[in-house]
Amino acid sequence: MTDKKENPHNDSDNANSSDIQAHLDALLSGKVESSKPKRSKKTDETHSQSEPTQVNNVKRSEEKQDKPSAITTVDEEKIKSSKRPHLKRTPLLFAHEWAAIKTIVILVIMAAGLIYLISPNGQVQRYEVVGTHELSDKTVLNAAGLRTGQSLLATVNQSDYFSQEAKRKNPQINHLKLSIKSDNTLQVKVDEIVKVGYVKAGNKYYPILENGSMLNQGLSNQQVGGLPLYDGFTSDKQLRKTLAEFGKLSDPLRHAVSEIVWSPNSQNNQRLLIYMNDGNEVLISADELSKKMKYYPGMVAQLKQTGVADLQVGAYFKPYD
Repeated sequence: MTDKKENPHNDSDNANSSDIQAHLDALLSGKVESSKPKRSKKTDETHSQSEPTQVNNVKRSEEKQDKPSAITTVDEEKIKSSKRPHLKRTPLLFAHEWAAIKTIVILVIMAAGLIYLISPNGQVQRYEVVGTHELSDKTVLNAAGLRTGQSLLATVNQSDYFSQEAKRKNPQINHLKLSIKSDNTLQVKVDEIVKVGYVKAGNKYYPILENGSMLNQGLSNQQVGGLPLYDGFTSDKQLRKTLAEFGKLSDPLRHAVSEIVWSPNSQNNQRLLIYMNDGNEVLISADELSKKMKYYPGMVAQLKQTGVADLQVGAYFKPYD
């Protein structure tokens, strides 16, 4: 028989395969050390020291690279957000529409005001005159030009104009003021310059006012209103002082005087001789006329006869003989 030729590599291959299998079993069981080449101790130490440095350098380089990327990201977001279209709210009304509405509102208000002014509710239906002593309501209203049917608001707003008109046409009206009393009533408050007497010139008597002015409308030769006649005055200063003092008296007392005569003497250079309507006479100083004359009614109320009341110094009464 011819012997088989053996392959010289079979034994070695079998050996190698058995060794490999054994080595794998050892690795799996954990008994064999790693086949990695061993490094020397110095190499390990050197490697361990250089490794953190390299790691740190790598981290720093990564941080430096990360920062610009973060900034770039924020900038990119801003750019993107700026490029986004903003939604605009549509206005309820445009500018020209608002202007038209305002114009309409103004016109409506003006129309309402005009309707009120021309309606009976916006007109004066009655005037109430207060503060007068001698002047009648009709005299005051005619002098001021006030009539019913005039616009209520317009008339009140022109109070100064009507006051000037009244003063110009009637010297006895010093001033007047208008105010709304009720819906259709205006109150006319009059500051009247009262008459304090008359001065006789020819056959007429001319009224004299409290402020010393004389009215140019002379009356008949018979006095009207029971006011006194001034006589004997030689200067305008004397007369004005007496008029100013006499104007401070009450209405009843002024109308109780018949005549005032300037009658100075050596003891009193401002003495007045006053003739009363009740038949008595009064002696008094011109500068104390308003101060002392007010005691006269109480004095004569206790007397039963007529005479002369001397009020220059104290208060004395001397009956007629």
